[in-house]
Amino acid sequence: MPYIATERVLMRRLATDLRALGGSADDGWAEACVRELQAEWNLTADSTRNPEQREMDFPALMRGWVASTGLDAADPRLEPALTRAWDRMTDTVIPYAEMVPALARLHGLGYRLGILSHVPWPGFACRRWHERHGSAPYLHFYSLSCEIGRIKPHPDHYHDAIRQAGCAPHEILHVGDHPYRDVEGGRRFGLRTCLRRTERIYSEEMLDACAPDAEILHLHEIEAVAERLSLPLGVRG
Repeated sequence: MPYIATERVLMRRLATDLRALGGSADDGWAEACVRELQAEWNLTADSTRNPEQREMDFPALMRGWVASTGLDAADPRLEPALTRAWDRMTDTVIPYAEMVPALARLHGLGYRLGILSHVPWPGFACRRWHERHGSAPYLHFYSLSCEIGRIKPHPDHYHDAIRQAGCAPHEILHVGDHPYRDVEGGRRFGLRTCLRRTERIYSEEMLDACAPDAEILHLHEIEAVAERLSLPLGVRG
């Protein structure tokens, strides 16, 4: 985030839907929304300007944008258009082809699986994404920054995930790609950590320095990592 070019297309589609309902939305309105979204995201992600690690309130932004067109954000006629908008936005995240098979395998082995995610979209939209892409049946809980109001590595976010996992922190394997929020953050709260190594997103120096308990390139490798770290079945978060 923010996927600026994609968000621009999606907000123009929403503008079309709002005009059909009598709202005064046009391409200029859509562009203004994208600029505000970009500014809010950049502010939230900046630890210097956001030391409290608060999450942006994306639904409140959306309500304000809708109200600026002259429509009542609480009008039930808006629900289909807004649901389409949230679905389009969340689908800017494209799942790995190996996601569902890897989760299904871990679920079948008896591990408890959960999502611990720094994500500004509303929780219901995130859950709909997992339903659409086939991963929802294998997930036991969701710990989402949009619902907690804080982003990783804030204590509130990790404490919520640990509570939902229902086990001791050292019995949880946290798999993520961010060297600071996922690896260093997880270790700070006693979780075992696994870096899903990516290229050209974070510097090689940051990735090398974060020192996770394990490192993978593909999701199917998680099973072997869990076995090597002797994580008990039924308590993986």
